[in-house]
Amino acid sequence: MSAAASAAALWLALSVVSTPAWGQDPGRPPYAAFRVSWQPQTEGIVRRIEGRVQNPSRFRVTNVRLRVEGLDADSAPVAQRFTWTFGDIVPGGEASFVVDGIPGAVSYRIAVYSFDVVSVAQSP
Repeated sequence: MSAAASAAALWLALSVVSTPAWGQDPGRPPYAAFRVSWQPQTEGIVRRIEGRVQNPSRFRVTNVRLRVEGLDADSAPVAQRFTWTFGDIVPGGEASFVVDGIPGAVSYRIAVYSFDVVSVAQSP
């Protein structure tokens, strides 16, 4: 086996072994822990969505990015876009977001797409 093939085999073995460990990392809240609520705003010329993300976890998070899917009347995706919350979200806190509506969408599916952990609250 060549050196390149050996290196590739080692990289593959390490990535397979390390992936489940990352998925079980107790140092991060699961994406499903966040609660997203929103309300479409139709005042004015531009339609937009205003909402809030609640963080019931014990983690202070930042760079919270949301995936916004616009759905048609049959609940099929029309388009998607991404937006950010404003500021960090402390444990038990919430942050707001605003995003333009998606043309052709009659409803939306919005969820946390990514985030960074800043710190962990100490247990009382």
